[in-house]
Amino acid sequence: MDSGERPQLRRGDTPLYAMLLLAWILFSVSLFVLVLRGTWENIRSEFQADAEADIELLRDRLRTNEALLAGFAAFLGAVESPTDAQLADFAERLLADNPHIYSLEVVDKVSAAERSAFERKLAARLGEPVRIGRFDFDDGGRRLPVADKPVYYPIAFMWPDTPRARRVLGLDVDSVPYVRDALQRARRSGAAVSSPPFALTEGALAYVMLRRATGSPPDDAVRAAAAPERLAQLIVKAGSLRPGRSDPRTAHTLYAIGEAGPLQPPLFDMPAVLPTSPHERRLLPQISMDLEDYSASPPIRLSVSRQMRFVDVPVEPLALAAFLACGSLAVLVWHLRRHRAAVAREHENHERASHSALHDPLTGLPNRRLLQDRVGEAAAHWRRSGEGFALFFVDLDRFKEVNDRHGHDAGDVVLSTVAAHMRGSVRETDTVARIAGDEFVVLLPGVMEHAAAVPIAAKLLAAVAQPVELRDGLVLRLTASLGVSVCPGDGDDPEELIRRADAAMYDDKRAGDTGSHGTLLEVRAVARAPRLRVIRKLVRVPGGAVVPGGRKKVARGRS
Repeated sequence: MDSGERPQLRRGDTPLYAMLLLAWILFSVSLFVLVLRGTWENIRSEFQADAEADIELLRDRLRTNEALLAGFAAFLGAVESPTDAQLADFAERLLADNPHIYSLEVVDKVSAAERSAFERKLAARLGEPVRIGRFDFDDGGRRLPVADKPVYYPIAFMWPDTPRARRVLGLDVDSVPYVRDALQRARRSGAAVSSPPFALTEGALAYVMLRRATGSPPDDAVRAAAAPERLAQLIVKAGSLRPGRSDPRTAHTLYAIGEAGPLQPPLFDMPAVLPTSPHERRLLPQISMDLEDYSASPPIRLSVSRQMRFVDVPVEPLALAAFLACGSLAVLVWHLRRHRAAVAREHENHERASHSALHDPLTGLPNRRLLQDRVGEAAAHWRRSGEGFALFFVDLDRFKEVNDRHGHDAGDVVLSTVAAHMRGSVRETDTVARIAGDEFVVLLPGVMEHAAAVPIAAKLLAAVAQPVELRDGLVLRLTASLGVSVCPGDGDDPEELIRRADAAMYDDKRAGDTGSHGTLLEVRAVARAPRLRVIRKLVRVPGGAVVPGGRKKVARGRS
């Protein structure tokens, strides 16, 4: 096998290599998936614990707001007609301890008959005329008169007492679209009720909490009937519900829940502080969780999410996975190289065995078996295409004398040299085979007549007659006997053609021995008398130089 030729894979090798490569890919992917899964579980556990802590914190804050509203409602119910000073003192102390409360307000129920008295009382307190009204929220909050109706729910008190707050006094809460429903539900239930979130004049979001004022029941029915209906109202800053501590990798969004689901806008929306890359969003998972709480007012839904990032993956397990993947790849490559080397050795041994089975070990020429195969192929080709061929049977004259006089090593040199000369005298597509000790057969496709075989026979005899140099400067020159058979003239059976060529060779040998002339007499242009001659001998003289020696003829007879 040519040293530069790479051995071809066996038929089953490619699927085997593909399966091994696929197994390595699956193994490597499994390692990294295990690492990512472990990281994912740790992050998810931490994320879930943080989310539950956040919802618990929100629940506490909502319950605190409910407790503040309940205390304010109880104060209004306990004191039948609290003065402005009493209300201001209570509200100031409550706001001082709870700065997340935007304002405390008192909402009175005022019938149409009581409207004028309420407006006069409020005007006396403010020092200017005041009428129960509403805000045009589509026109920048401009104060407008309210339409006549049986009952009004104006704001009778508000703290802190600021010029902006005074504009709100007398506002009919029942005329505010986003508070009207909460007002009626608070009146019916007696529990804390919250409105949807809305924007304050400062731009921040807030929501309203209302609760009907409750207290000790009056001593008699007359007093109970005379007791005014009041509602305590808190305006809570939505931003106060933001968690104080927040993972910069986590996004938080808090919604108030209405009858139809989460209300818009959200109470707050806190995106993750740390940015994530498009590759992280494409390749790594995101954790999301929605937690709801209906135990306080308003009912809330906390939506939290966190995008996993590459830096979240710990280095040690990742390095271990990479090491195992690379190590397994190295083992796989080592195994494949060994397997490939074994395949190469097997291929080389097969080629060597095939060559040895079909070629002569001394000359490297095809042997009788391979010759018969090629003659059979040539005969089949003649049957398909009509192109014939010729067989030349060549036998060296008096070759036994070479072995007897100069030894078998010299005979091997003669056979190898003569084989090379004959191989060089024909085309690459022709076949020169050694079928016995000193017998050769030459197959030439395209030669279909004996006349066409004459010049080729002359070339073969001339090739055999070329000098052969042996050891110690000994040079021999040989002759040969030759017979020819052609297809289809002498038949088309391979064995029959070889026998006919062999018989023609023996006819030629006998013709040479008796001096008669056969069919190929004209090819013997050279003298046939000396079938084996020593044509010169080199002699080593003193001093180490080699010079031509005398000529010596050997064996003039024929055999």
